[in-house]
Amino acid sequence: MLKVSDCGKWRNLMSTSVGRGALNLRILKIDGCQSMEEVITKEEQQGEGTMTLFPLLEELKLWDLPKLGHFFLTNEALEFPFLREVLIDDCPEMKTFVQQGISVSTPSLKWVNYDDKVKLDDLNTWTQQRFTSQVCLV
Repeated sequence: MLKVSDCGKWRNLMSTSVGRGALNLRILKIDGCQSMEEVITKEEQQGEGTMTLFPLLEELKLWDLPKLGHFFLTNEALEFPFLREVLIDDCPEMKTFVQQGISVSTPSLKWVNYDDKVKLDDLNTWTQQRFTSQVCLV
C-alpha cells in the first residue's frame, strides 16, 4: 500500500515509468495534498497502444485534493487489470479521470464511488454494463 497525505507543494505524485514499475502496489490512497494537479505526470517518450499502470492495483482512493484536475492525461489507452474499487471525493477541480476519448480497461472493477462533479465516463460505462446493482454512485 502507498498512502500519501498532506504532501505540501507536490503537483504530481510520479511519472509513468514509476507507475509502470510499481509491480506490487495493490492500494493507492492520496489525501490532503493541496497543490496536487495530477497523480501521474506524462513523460515525453510515450508511445501508442495500451499502457498498464500499477499492474496489480486493486484499490484507488483520492480525496481532499482541491487542485487535482485529472488522474493522468495520455494519448494511450490505459489498463488496470485488477482494479476493483475506485473512490474519488472532495476533488472539486477534477472534471475527468483521464483524457476524453481515451479508453480505460478495468476488467475487475466492481465498485465506483465518486464526487458527482467528476466525469468517469469510461469507468462508469463499463461498470454500469456489468455491475449495475453493485455500484454506488453518489
